Amino acid sequence: MHNPKPEKCLVCGSPEGITFLESYTDPLLGTTYDLFSCSACDVWFWNPLKNPGSAWYERDERYAGRNEDPILDPTENHKRTIAFLDSKKGRVLDIGCGVGNFLAHAASKGWECYGIDFDRDAIEAGKHTFGLEHLEVADLREFKEQHPDLTFDLVTAFDVFEHIDNHQEFIELMKGLLKPGGHIAMTMPYRKRALWLMSGDLPPRHLTRWDRGALSKFLEKHGFIVERIERQNEGLRPVLMKMRFRYGKHFSIGLVNSVKASVQKGEKKAPSGAQKFKIKIALLLARTKDIILFGIPALAIWLYMLPGERRYITLFVIAKLKE
Repeated sequence: MHNPKPEKCLVCGSPEGITFLESYTDPLLGTTYDLFSCSACDVWFWNPLKNPGSAWYERDERYAGRNEDPILDPTENHKRTIAFLDSKKGRVLDIGCGVGNFLAHAASKGWECYGIDFDRDAIEAGKHTFGLEHLEVADLREFKEQHPDLTFDLVTAFDVFEHIDNHQEFIELMKGLLKPGGHIAMTMPYRKRALWLMSGDLPPRHLTRWDRGALSKFLEKHGFIVERIERQNEGLRPVLMKMRFRYGKHFSIGLVNSVKASVQKGEKKAPSGAQKFKIKIALLLARTKDIILFGIPALAIWLYMLPGERRYITLFVIAKLKE
């Protein structure tokens, strides 16, 4: 059964130009979601537009295994962000930081790093594995309330924006944490992507869909100047990473669980010399595993995607707050 057509856009609030696109029923929850487009803001949104909460993500197969086999290297967009702002090193907050792979890279380039995530185990792993001090279990509102005087040169939200159900509030909270002229960087799925490669781009995991026009309009409305926005051909490595997320837990080296056990035993959070050696071995094993188990299938998928527009999977943006 379809949901009633919303009286207004659930993202921008416009009462006009709401068009039905398709429906989807989640097999676990049994909830039917309807996808609509808004002619005013050009965002596609699912109704009901409701984040299921951290407890749901802990049970979901796509996210429940991320601590079993976490990505420890920075992504290409992590590197692009830091390289783009290389002359403006300062303080950065990463929203949804996970185990801190982006922040570890930023710290190596001279940034003062802070991170928040709802996953306590990932936060502890980030402190222990990378020696990151300013990681907290909190959402954006809680962090802002706990640190009212803390401001940042850069606030990032990689693969977060599609999950939230309060976009207007979220972007204003990001703005409130920025110094004048500060930057934000975000990634999210590109809405014309190959769904077969991104089967998780459905509710209740992902609640909105964006392209360059919709995202630029949204950010400009909230006082940002878009300095870089692009749809990205994922290339071979990110395709490999997506396969890794789906199947990697079956070949886990158990890094986060070992860190969790160490923390529970009261061991210090900063890694010792022996622990650093173990981490290096774990990284080597993880990279070798990726090449052997996932490299050839990822290459075949990448070559298949190359000719058409659906090869664009990710939307990446860097925007500056108007001074």
